[in-house]
Amino acid sequence: MSRILALFMVLVLLSCQGPSNHQSQTSGTADNTKTAITRDGQEISCDGLLSAIVKSSNAVALKHFSDTLVKVRLEYLTAEKAKIKLYVLSDISEDPAHKKLTENAVGWLEFHRQTKRLTDITNDPDKPLVLKYDTTLLQKHDLYTLCGTQTAIAKPGSGYEQRDVMQEADIRFNGKLKRFFTMAEFEKVFGKPDSIQFLKDETPCVTIFDTEASDDKYLYKDGSRFETSKDSVAVDEFRFQDGNFITYKGIRIDANTTMNDIKQLFPTAVSGRLGMDKEGKLWVIQLREDSEGISDGHIKIFFRDGKVSFMHWWLPC
Repeated sequence: MSRILALFMVLVLLSCQGPSNHQSQTSGTADNTKTAITRDGQEISCDGLLSAIVKSSNAVALKHFSDTLVKVRLEYLTAEKAKIKLYVLSDISEDPAHKKLTENAVGWLEFHRQTKRLTDITNDPDKPLVLKYDTTLLQKHDLYTLCGTQTAIAKPGSGYEQRDVMQEADIRFNGKLKRFFTMAEFEKVFGKPDSIQFLKDETPCVTIFDTEASDDKYLYKDGSRFETSKDSVAVDEFRFQDGNFITYKGIRIDANTTMNDIKQLFPTAVSGRLGMDKEGKLWVIQLREDSEGISDGHIKIFFRDGKVSFMHWWLPC
C-alpha cells in the first residue's frame, strides 16, 4: 500500500513540475527572442532604418554637419525609388526661454529599389553621386515593407512633378521683355552690351538657338549673358544687379527679394529641392520649364546671403 502511495505521489509531482518547467522554458525563449529581435534590429522602424542607412553612408551633408545633428525623413515613395530628406533644426527665437525651431534641408538622397543604390542629389539631381553605405542593413529588412505602410506611395513620375514650374511666358525682364526678343529691343531695354564674344570662341556644349552659325554671339551686360542668332536674342543667364529685375506673373523679383519671398511662389522648390550648388557656396533651387515635363532643361535660381542673385537656363549637353 505504501509503495502504491509513494508511486502516486511521484506521479503527482511529475505532473505538476512538467507544465511548470515547460512554461518557464517558453517564457525564457520568448524573452531571449525579444531581446534578439531588438538587438538585431528586427523591430526597427522605417525612420530608424533610413537613419541607419544614411548615417552609415558618405552623404555630402554628413561632411558638413555632425551625424547627431542631421535628421532623416522619408519624403515619398514611387515604385522605383524612395526620396529621403536630410535636415537640421535651428533655433531662430530671439528669446532663449522660448525656442522656435525651424527645419533646414541640408541634403537629398534617393534609394533605388531594384539596384539598392543610394544616390546623393543635393548638388545636382541630374548628376547624382553614388554613395557607399552599410548594405548589410538591408539583408534582414526591406525598406519598402517597413516604409510602405507609413508613407503614401507616389504615382510614377510624381517626384519630378513635384518640382515647381516657371514658364518663360510668365516672365518679363525689367518688366518688359520675354525671354526671346530682337536686338533692337535689347538695346532699348538694356542699352549697348558691355562686351561681345563669338560662341565659336566660347565653345559651349549646348546653345539656345542650336544653329552653330559662325556669327552667333554672346552679349554681356551688367553681368548677364544673352545669346544671339542673327537678329534674335535670348536670355541665358540673368543677374539681378544694377537695378535689373524680372516680373513673374506680375510679381517683381530683384536683388532685394529674399528666399522666403521666393518660397511663397515656389514652395516645393525652396523646401524640397534646396541644396548647395557645387559651383560655389550659393544656394540654388531648380524649376521646371513646363508643366508636362517635355523640356530636358530647367531654370536655376541662385541666392547669395539669403537674397536672389541670378538665374540661369540649364540644358543637358
